[in-house]
Amino acid sequence: MTLLSNTFAIFILATLAVYYLCPKKNQWICLLTASIVFYAFSGVGNFIFILGSSLVTFFAAKIVAKMNNDLKTKKLTFDKETFKIIKHSIQNKKRLVLVGMLFLNIGILFYLKYWRVLIGSKTLLLPLGISYYTLQAIGYFMDVYNAKIEKETNFAKFFLFISFFPQLIMGPINRYGIQGEQLKKEHKFDFENIKHGTMLVLFGAMKKYVVANLLVTKISAILDKNYDGLPGCVILFAILMYSVYQYADFCGGIDMFMGVAELFGIKMQPNFKQPYFSVSIANFWQRWHISLGQWMRDYVFYPFALTKMMGNLGKWCASHLGKHFGRVLPACIANILVFMLVGIWHGPELHFFVWGLYNGLLIALSDILKPAFKKMNEFLHINEKAKWFHLFRIIRTFILVNIGWYFDRIENVKQSFIYLKDTFVNFGNPIILTSKSYLRSIIGAISNFESHIILIFIGTLIIFVISLFKENKIDVYKAIQKKNIAIRWSAYYFLMILVILSFTFSSGDTGFMYAQY
Repeated sequence: MTLLSNTFAIFILATLAVYYLCPKKNQWICLLTASIVFYAFSGVGNFIFILGSSLVTFFAAKIVAKMNNDLKTKKLTFDKETFKIIKHSIQNKKRLVLVGMLFLNIGILFYLKYWRVLIGSKTLLLPLGISYYTLQAIGYFMDVYNAKIEKETNFAKFFLFISFFPQLIMGPINRYGIQGEQLKKEHKFDFENIKHGTMLVLFGAMKKYVVANLLVTKISAILDKNYDGLPGCVILFAILMYSVYQYADFCGGIDMFMGVAELFGIKMQPNFKQPYFSVSIANFWQRWHISLGQWMRDYVFYPFALTKMMGNLGKWCASHLGKHFGRVLPACIANILVFMLVGIWHGPELHFFVWGLYNGLLIALSDILKPAFKKMNEFLHINEKAKWFHLFRIIRTFILVNIGWYFDRIENVKQSFIYLKDTFVNFGNPIILTSKSYLRSIIGAISNFESHIILIFIGTLIIFVISLFKENKIDVYKAIQKKNIAIRWSAYYFLMILVILSFTFSSGDTGFMYAQY
């Protein structure tokens, strides 16, 4: 069921009608039913996995919540020494439940996503959204485990949190403490939500269909054929296109699904915040796939960095290498671990692991060398608050991010290094990129080639300008709403015309890149 299809439109309209006409106390049941129907379109057999994961997580959380309550009761009943023994026993039992829950959830994910590659088979299709709902389920359990939230007592309501259809295909990875309450509460019909949600869908569709869909075949034509002696300028051009494509595809999809959720009064957490305006790699990952970064921070980085082993390492480094190393080295190791896992989460192939390691090492080196960079800037009398320096940091980060995209996009790691080397030592004459005949020789014959270029350029320009406004704290949607009706509807129709034209000049929906993860 693709987003811009008659089937999906009918599905959404029917669900909205039932949702706002039914008794408000039953709205969550309407959403749950719609989510089950939506998931059934991906294959009824896949439903077993999401149901199984939800059941395991729900009952595991119920068990540890009872243990947490028992612990509170016993603290008031027993003396300090006796309570210490009881607490140790209960904590061990909680850890057993934790291990069992992780084994079953991650075991299913590992078998379906990674085992197929290890045994040399890629024929097994992944259940829709398994990488997302697995992390979401684990996050819920860990929050109950650590007594940050109360357990959900109704399995159907918990299952809605896991299976809510706008988040299934590509996230975001929502938190129960925020999302769970929204899904359960009653929602009045709010025309402002309908307007804003529709605009999000339209803007996301422009990103996805006008930019991403028209770029994807051009990128594949250059990077997937392993040309011998391909000039570095052409490789770089393809990587830059991939940079735009990946953002337009992923962020466009997220915008569309967030817009759909908002039609029902549900506001999902943002997953992007102008990532290509980042001033460092660490800052980039605070703006790109935000929910994954936050999940890794809360459930991997902090638990690992705060272990006794890392604490002892920090103390040793502080006494032997200085306070700076004692403070940052445990965090650096934790960051490298986190980004290796981020790479593996994207897929079992080696190039994803290398890409994750690249990001982790850059962040670690940045932290380690921070005092050296500060001294260098002072020596050179650089004003770190100057606008030119801020722009320099953005450009530097953009270059480093795009170097990483070589490993993310090119599936053969050896070929990634070859292309990276050619980008620097065999750059060639970039003027060839203006030759229509040369571009056709690499990309292939494309009808309405000029129209493709114009649409991509217009779409990319719109994305850039709106991102620039957002970066400067200007709400574009509110600004448009303040204009007169002629200007407002001109903007709406312009976006709609761009989307319609994109379907005229392309083969249609290519699916979402991040849906495969």
